[in-house]
Amino acid sequence: MLGNILSDTLVTGLPLIPVFLGIYLVLKIREDFDLTVEGSFALGGAVTAVLLTGGLNPWLALLLGTASGCLAGLVTSLLNLLLHIPVLMAGLVMTMALFTVTLRVLGMPTVSLVGAETIFSAFSTGRPSDLTMSLILAGIVVLVLGGFALFLRTEIGLALRASGVNARMVRSQGANDRQLLVLSLMISNGLAALGGGLAVQMQGYADVNMGGGIFIAGAGAVLLGMLLVNPGGSHVVRIVLAVLIGGLLYRLVLVSALRIGLPAGDLKGVTALTLVIAVTAQAYLAPALARYRIRLRPHAPLTDSTPARELEKSDA
Repeated sequence: MLGNILSDTLVTGLPLIPVFLGIYLVLKIREDFDLTVEGSFALGGAVTAVLLTGGLNPWLALLLGTASGCLAGLVTSLLNLLLHIPVLMAGLVMTMALFTVTLRVLGMPTVSLVGAETIFSAFSTGRPSDLTMSLILAGIVVLVLGGFALFLRTEIGLALRASGVNARMVRSQGANDRQLLVLSLMISNGLAALGGGLAVQMQGYADVNMGGGIFIAGAGAVLLGMLLVNPGGSHVVRIVLAVLIGGLLYRLVLVSALRIGLPAGDLKGVTALTLVIAVTAQAYLAPALARYRIRLRPHAPLTDSTPARELEKSDA
């Protein structure tokens, strides 16, 4: 029973980690809300599925599906910059528009991948086992998380992280906040589309409604991860771990709910409840945990010979 729960959690949860990473980028780093990810998730899955049924190489199909999400993020940013529509409203408009686009791409509400070659086909004949899919998905997720962590440590990544805290300060340092907005939305929606492409290959079909509620799910997962890992502004590794742990914990809750007999139609209610619990915990439990961590942190005695750089590290 426990083994099946863990297996289902990995198989269904790992494809969502890139999506939740993109949501974290806009929600916590940029301090904004972008609902475009719901449409980009479905669009990326649709593009990937249609290309796979057409016989295209699975990895190339996944790459083009990711590019479609980047394009959706670009359009959202242009709605904000050129038409001065707030990002939240622009994302809502794009989500509705992308439903039509996704339906046009699919040609029908649902497209099956039965008989099509996927990224798992080279590693097994017939339907791949959960273990095989988990290992392949885990490898992709590690590459995505590692690449994202390295990006955040670059000069552009540092500027992007700082822009969410103080955009005026970033502009005073010569960075272009408008370009950073475009970059963040393109990366976020590209990651969402990548997750959609992985999801359709894991489940064996693409559906026009598959992105519904993914932003709420991602926000809840991100908040759960932050509560457990407590990533600071300069702790890139903790940011990555918060997304990974929060995403898998979210899926564990849903899989466990199904395993105990909860109807599938109630899962959206469980997702909403998870978000409420995560927000409440962030408001009331996180400050207490932060004070507890500070008390546990060892403090070395400060002397005149203590290097200034070491003092800065102790404060980080």
